[in-house]
Amino acid sequence: MNARYNAVIVGQTGVGKSTLINYLYGKKVAEAGVGKPVTKNGFHPIDFEINGLPVCLFDSWGLEVGKHEEWLQDLDNEFKQRGVNEPADKWFHSVFYCINAGSARIQECDITIIKKFIAENYKVSVILTKADQISEDVEDILRKEIQSQINGISVIGVCSEGKTRAGISQTFGKKDIERQAFDDFFDSLILRLPLRCKGLMDQSLENWVKESKGKIKDKVVFMGINQGDMEVEIKNSAKQLQTDMQKLVTIEIKKTFEMYGGFSENLGYPPSEISNSVRNENYFNLKKETFAFEWVYIPLMPIIIALIMFSGKSDTIEAMEIYIGKCEEEFKNIIDKNIEDITKMLESVKLKVTGK
Repeated sequence: MNARYNAVIVGQTGVGKSTLINYLYGKKVAEAGVGKPVTKNGFHPIDFEINGLPVCLFDSWGLEVGKHEEWLQDLDNEFKQRGVNEPADKWFHSVFYCINAGSARIQECDITIIKKFIAENYKVSVILTKADQISEDVEDILRKEIQSQINGISVIGVCSEGKTRAGISQTFGKKDIERQAFDDFFDSLILRLPLRCKGLMDQSLENWVKESKGKIKDKVVFMGINQGDMEVEIKNSAKQLQTDMQKLVTIEIKKTFEMYGGFSENLGYPPSEISNSVRNENYFNLKKETFAFEWVYIPLMPIIIALIMFSGKSDTIEAMEIYIGKCEEEFKNIIDKNIEDITKMLESVKLKVTGK
């Protein structure tokens, strides 16, 4: 498995992103600054390895007063490179948004940015950094405030350093983040993988329509093929398209699950509370029958044009283009149905493994 695990750490200047990075990954992979921003504009990749797994950690420059719009533009540029139209190895595989719990307040820009990630079909985990500086009651208030504005979002309190101004304190929160990152893997797949598959099938359909219309004009005009023979050829190519689509989607899902399984194994994310029977089965190694989506063969209905006599080749071309249009609509319905099936399958796998 040669895929690179992409994680992004986001938050305002001074929130403790670099310190969190070092805490999570057990080494000085990010430069920790004191009193000033140390990360330049943009999303900067930090490359390293964990148990042989290539990791690309994107450390974003911190949000600062007066630079909000510039920061959002950088974020939009990243989204364009990592949309669901791209293969899964280009995505952010984990998104951590940091908020300074010590400030005991949530800013509107934090909520705005989190919602932008969610709008791009990313699962975001909010990390309350420096949580040792507040009481559990205050942390709970902050958590409820965030969740009141973003329904269902996970919020984790973390202390990334062993020392505070008040004296010695214990670090905490790492295991909670790892558990949430594991759950987020499944949620990210549920959010993004069906859309990725739909894009692949839509593109295949678009190519088929374009090719079929071009074939009609070539064969009817230049080769004199009649409408009946052309219908047979279009039917056969439509059936082949269905087979090709099913194979394409099956490969994409299997490849993506294997990639996420490699991430989980190397990062040590499988939580200890998962039963041994599930852990030993390899939750990301989907069995063949998992991919048995219900593909309903397109009912390629004959075109009925009552009481119309074709006077020439132009009429045949027009009729066949109508025929292809009907096939295209049927394909779109089938694609939508199969996207529903893919989503249900992913939800079923998540429930089996996490119980959620």
